[in-house]
Amino acid sequence: MGRILTAAELPLVFAAVNDRISDYAIGFVKILPTAQPEDATVAGSGTLVTAGGRHTILTAAHVLDALPSNGEIGLILPTRFGPQVHRATLEMNVGRKVTLGPASYDRNGPDLGLILLAQSDISKLPSSKTFYNLDKRREQMLSAPRAIDMGGWFLCGMVGEWTSDLSPECGFARVKAFRGVTGAGVVVAERQCAEFDYLEFEAKYNAAYEGPDSFGGVSGGGLWQVVFEERDGAVNMVDALLSGVVFFQSEIVGDTRTIFCHGRRSIYERVADSLRSAAS
Repeated sequence: MGRILTAAELPLVFAAVNDRISDYAIGFVKILPTAQPEDATVAGSGTLVTAGGRHTILTAAHVLDALPSNGEIGLILPTRFGPQVHRATLEMNVGRKVTLGPASYDRNGPDLGLILLAQSDISKLPSSKTFYNLDKRREQMLSAPRAIDMGGWFLCGMVGEWTSDLSPECGFARVKAFRGVTGAGVVVAERQCAEFDYLEFEAKYNAAYEGPDSFGGVSGGGLWQVVFEERDGAVNMVDALLSGVVFFQSEIVGDTRTIFCHGRRSIYERVADSLRSAAS
């Protein structure tokens, strides 16, 4: 498991992890055109991935259920360069929803889905956004995944309760600030059930906790296992491995909330195979 990071090392490690993961992260926004001026609210999270030559947003099935099948939705595009004013949208009649098993709406799953992107959608994304290549990781993640007690674990997604209103700017009559979380925790269990696998991530609501009260909005976001190495007395991030998809949060029991996620086989087998089939 390695040694415990010092107080001086923690901010540097967190910054490196956040920079790497934010390249792939995306958030969904429901646009409320009836409000004047137009308003918006967080509708879930996702991760940009590719396999078999197809590009998609990986998310939870229940997030897809809540999004319209036609019309426009908003996209939140986190970057390592800090917040930026934008109004990115996706036409849902162009992208295609794919659900890998119906959403369970409970901790048992399955709850996994995709939005297949057209080339026109991909070309609209800024150069700061990157698609995580599942094909390059498939053999490693299926045949020899790292043990869950190695490295560090981080959740990445948009937090609904952290949304706020800002002053109008850049020609927009209403500006919303959407904030996400790259939160550290521990994966305490993994299990296989039929064609899917699952990981359980624990967030500790102790004196050092700085995360949200609720992880509402993080659904569909990524769970990442981060690999570190120590060299010349310094700890550096070597790699960040997409290892799960968030879909359910428990109540807080004592000082602990459990976040239930799909695991590595669900992503690198079920999702990757679905994308290859879509490409053929």
